[in-house]
Amino acid sequence: MEKKALFEELLQKHKIVIERYINFRMPNSFDADDVIAETYYAAYRNFPKLQYHDLFKPWLLSIARNQCNLWYRNNYGTDNISLDVITDIVQTQPYEYDDSVSVIMKKLSHEFAEVLLMTTEGYKQSEIADRLGIPIGTVKSRLHNARKQFRSKCTPEEIMMFEKGRKNMKKDYTCGFPEDMPNLIIKESQAPFASVKCADEAFIIPIIGNKNSEGTYRYPSKKLALVSTCYVPKAAIIHGVAGVKVCRDTYNIKAAKLYKNECIWFSQLTDEYIRDLGTIACDCEEDNDIPTEILTFLEEDYDVKVNGNDRVHGRPLLINENPPKITDDKIFIDENNIRYTMGTFDLTIGKRTFETIKFIIVSNNSVVTENYVDTNGRLVLMRWYESVDSIEQTEWYTDEFKKNTIDNPKLIVNDIEYRHIEDRISEYAL
Repeated sequence: MEKKALFEELLQKHKIVIERYINFRMPNSFDADDVIAETYYAAYRNFPKLQYHDLFKPWLLSIARNQCNLWYRNNYGTDNISLDVITDIVQTQPYEYDDSVSVIMKKLSHEFAEVLLMTTEGYKQSEIADRLGIPIGTVKSRLHNARKQFRSKCTPEEIMMFEKGRKNMKKDYTCGFPEDMPNLIIKESQAPFASVKCADEAFIIPIIGNKNSEGTYRYPSKKLALVSTCYVPKAAIIHGVAGVKVCRDTYNIKAAKLYKNECIWFSQLTDEYIRDLGTIACDCEEDNDIPTEILTFLEEDYDVKVNGNDRVHGRPLLINENPPKITDDKIFIDENNIRYTMGTFDLTIGKRTFETIKFIIVSNNSVVTENYVDTNGRLVLMRWYESVDSIEQTEWYTDEFKKNTIDNPKLIVNDIEYRHIEDRISEYAL
C-alpha cells in the first residue's frame, strides 16, 4: 500500500507533463488516451524496480516515449512519423499565405528559394552561410542562380513591377502601416453567432512559408510605436514532437531600430488545437549579455497557449459561443486563459470592413486582450488592456507613460480595473 501511495503521489506531480507529451505526439486525443493508459499501466507494474525516486519524471517520460514509439510502429511500421510526412502535415492545413512573390518562390528549387528568402529578410551572406552550415561561396553561387531562376519564372509584367519596386524602394520596416492609427469603427452586429476555427493567435498562422506583420498603436497618442513581423521558416522537432519554428522581428519606430529574432518560438498546429512546444528567449543581438533561455513544454510551469485549467491539450481552434456574465458594465469570468465571446461585430479599419467575432482572454489577472476574428479565422485587431497594478509595477514603463494611461478607456473584470494600453492591427487588415 505504501508503494502504491508513493506511486500515485509522484504520478500526480508529473501528470501534466506526461499527458502533454503524449497528446502532442499522437495524431488525435483518442489515440493519446489509449497511450496514456498503457503508459500508466506499464509504469505502475514496473515501479518497484525504480531504485531512485528522484528520477521518477525522466523514467516515466522514457516509458511514455517507448509507448508512443510502439503505437507508431504498430500503426505505421516505424517508431515515428518521417520528416517528409511532418512537412506534408504542416503544409496541408486549410490556410495559405499568398502573393505574387510567394507564388513564384514556390516554383523555385528548395535550396534556391531558401537563400533568396533569407536575403529578402535581411540576412547577410555570412549569416546565411552560418545558419545553413555551407561555405559563403556556395551561398553566393546559389543566390546568383536563384535570382536567374526567379526571373525566368516571372511574366514580363511581373519583371517590370519588381524592377520598378526595386528602384523606388528604400529600406522600410513599417510594412505600410501609417504613422497615425487608421480610423476604427466597431459596431455590434445583428448577425447570429457562428463558430469559426482560428489558428491565428499571434498574428501568424504557424505553417511553413507564412509571413505577417502587426502594427502597434499606443494610447492615448494613437501613434505607431512598433511593427512586428512573424515568419515561419522551417519545420522543427522538440522532444520528438513535430511542429514549426516561428520567428519575430520587431522594429521600434522611436528608436528607428530593428530587433531581429526579438522572439522565437515553436508551434504545433493540428486539426483541433494550436500548441506552443517551446520558446527561445534573450536570443537577439541586444541580449548578448544575457544567457539564452530555452523553455519547452516538458516543464510543468510552461503555460503558453493553455486553455483555462486544461494545461495538457493546447488551445482549441474552434471558437464556440461562451459569453461571460456582465452586470453594470462589469465582466465576471470563472477562469483565466479561456475565450469568452462578446458577440458579433462589424469592424471597419480605414476603408475595409470585416464581419468579426469578438472575444476576450484574461491572463494572470494582469492582461486582458480583446480580439476580433473574421469569418476566415484571421485575427484582425487585438486591443490590449493591462491592470493598474501591472502598469505601476512594470519597471520599463516611464512615469510619463503611467500617468498618460489614467484617462484611457477601461475594462472591469472580476472587480479588477484594466486600462487600454494599445491596439495591434494585422497587416492582413490593411
